[in-house]
Amino acid sequence: AGKVAMTTTISAASGCVTASALGKVIEGNFDVSIGLNGILAGLVSITANCSVVDPWMALIIGFVGACILLMGHYVLLIVKVDDPCDACVVHGFCGVWGLWATGIFCT
Repeated sequence: AGKVAMTTTISAASGCVTASALGKVIEGNFDVSIGLNGILAGLVSITANCSVVDPWMALIIGFVGACILLMGHYVLLIVKVDDPCDACVVHGFCGVWGLWATGIFCT
């Protein structure tokens, strides 16, 4: 249970820091909603594999989840899909990444 709590927390923190930093670089200011969605992206990305990955892998999984969050956000804006709270990106795209990450990082 300790490993699960640790990997989940690390991935969420990594997703928040990554999304906030990239959001600042891209937009020019910090956006609370991007940071909070970064936490969700990290959590969704680690949910399928939190018991079978190491802590350093959780850091990478959360980082990639946040990158997918931002890429998906801008892709949906380009194709004019209305998703104001990025639910499709967080739960769909990051969820698929979490499934792939299970196969890639499983120990």
